[in-house]
Amino acid sequence: MVDAYVVDTGVFLRWFIDQDGFEHARELQQKLIDGSVAVETVDFARVEVAGVLRKKGLLAGRLTVEEFTAAVRVIDDIGVTVHETTADRLERAAAMAARKNLGMYDALFVQLAGELDLPLLTTDGRLRRAAEGSVSIEVLRGIKKPNPV
Repeated sequence: MVDAYVVDTGVFLRWFIDQDGFEHARELQQKLIDGSVAVETVDFARVEVAGVLRKKGLLAGRLTVEEFTAAVRVIDDIGVTVHETTADRLERAAAMAARKNLGMYDALFVQLAGELDLPLLTTDGRLRRAAEGSVSIEVLRGIKKPNPV
């Protein structure tokens, strides 16, 4: 495992929901807590994680209200470095989205990984294929299908 990653929403979700790859995601989380790896992400990941955790965690009965409300803070509380989506980053991501046929959310993660010269850790095999050649992208171990979340 490398010293630092840009991490997308699907990885964060597996800190709380047992889906394919959750073991690797929780290993990364523990290494972040231990200080042996750095994790970076884009600011909108907080909102995206909260929205999916509400649906797949709280409303599905996998998380209590208390667990859900605590979970929405975890990205900040355990030391993930969160990068603002500035107008310049958004513009660069839009250009990448157009060139690579990526969704804007995916393009922002890829753009940040390129800007920071870090590998992107994702759960999305399709993103890996679409962004090939732009940045180093690793798919979480244990992912059996190419769906993002």
